[in-house]
Amino acid sequence: MAGSVASPSVGNPVSTPRRAPRSRRLLSVLGMLAAAALLSGVLTSCETTDGDRAAVIDAVNASRAQAGLGALSQNATLNAKADAWAARLRDECNIFHSNLSDGAPPEWRKLGENVGRGGSIDQVHVAYLNSAGHRANIMDPSYNQMGAGAVWGTCNGYRTVFTVQVFMRA
Repeated sequence: MAGSVASPSVGNPVSTPRRAPRSRRLLSVLGMLAAAALLSGVLTSCETTDGDRAAVIDAVNASRAQAGLGALSQNATLNAKADAWAARLRDECNIFHSNLSDGAPPEWRKLGENVGRGGSIDQVHVAYLNSAGHRANIMDPSYNQMGAGAVWGTCNGYRTVFTVQVFMRA
């Protein structure tokens, strides 16, 4: 069963492993720390800058505030999903939706996604607000968390930002 811890059976002796010499333990710990640092760089690397992510989330929350709705809290897992999807859209110079549940936190109860591209983050946000379906995601009062990605690239000869907003009710 996932998340459970197995206990040794009664009557089966459990032996305590001998400790490695201190120098080997230290090298082992240092090796694990180096591997963790390398993995964390791989797992948390993103193309969206903090400023661009904040611009996307701030625009959503400002629009919600104008409508009398509460702000959405930022979710790191949704940020990673949105960032990866925005990078894919940029790489393919196209926009289309992801498989929404892929990469979403396990506690999700409802998900929504906006994908778009344009010359600036503000320009894309205005386009979202002018589209009934995208606006509905931004203004949905049941959402309480979001993640965002904003990845820049050149598409058809123009500097373009691809934004992805992933909304969640936990």
